[in-house]
Amino acid sequence: MKVGIVQLDCKINRSDSNMRRAERYIEQAIEAGVDLVCLPEAFLTSGNILEVADVAVVIPGAATEALGALARKGGISIIAGLLEKDGDAYYSTAVLIGPDGAIGATYRRVHCFEMERKYLACGDQFACIDTPHGRIGLILGYDLNFPETCRALYQEKVDIIFCPALIPEQFSYVTNQLLTTRAIENQCFIVFVSGVGTNVYAGFNYMGESCVVADPLFLEDELFDFVDGGETLLRLNQDEQFQVIELDVGRLQRYRETRSLIGDTQPDVYLNSWQGIHSRAALSGSNS
Repeated sequence: MKVGIVQLDCKINRSDSNMRRAERYIEQAIEAGVDLVCLPEAFLTSGNILEVADVAVVIPGAATEALGALARKGGISIIAGLLEKDGDAYYSTAVLIGPDGAIGATYRRVHCFEMERKYLACGDQFACIDTPHGRIGLILGYDLNFPETCRALYQEKVDIIFCPALIPEQFSYVTNQLLTTRAIENQCFIVFVSGVGTNVYAGFNYMGESCVVADPLFLEDELFDFVDGGETLLRLNQDEQFQVIELDVGRLQRYRETRSLIGDTQPDVYLNSWQGIHSRAALSGSNS
């Protein structure tokens, strides 16, 4: 799969400008012959949750139609993050638009931190979709903190997890550690596409550092010249930019045929242990 990464400077109250710049990068991606291009979380509005009622868009709607027209034109898939309005509820949502211009999958971020929950609702389903180039899973920035998010996708045997994100730069070190960990845990590629720029309302910058990470055990098994740290296949700085990377999904799939961890998990043990913990907590509570 040939993937285009658009690290966009998502500006608050500049939706038209954000869309025009995203369209220019998508045109570049088409010229570069990509199979799929990914934009950051909330690329159209930045993280403007204080005014989410005014800036959120409906899905499907004008934004997804514009992206769909470009997808049809280039015969590519597009993943993009949007602030979504659905009735009186608002979500941080990722959409995957196929080469036919139609929405193939939507994912509403399941995890929202405390302050966000004053403005955003949480989704309740994970999303994965088959493509001609591999099985794709969708998550969004803050989800990286919760291992069960990627584990749910791993159980569905995804090859690549795409993570559009808008993460404050003070969390960049932890985010980079989590990306490598999630790739190892779930034997996959992770494509992390972050926005850059400043949230003028909240007073912080977004981290950028979009990157592509692979399971180092897979790479070490497949490459004679692998060295520690080589699991980061691509990393951008903090500037707005566009990059392309090619991922050998077929080779990863062949590796997992004999190295998969899925058969070694024991979900019944996890479930029974968790129930036992709750039972002991309840008993302790009754004694006190």
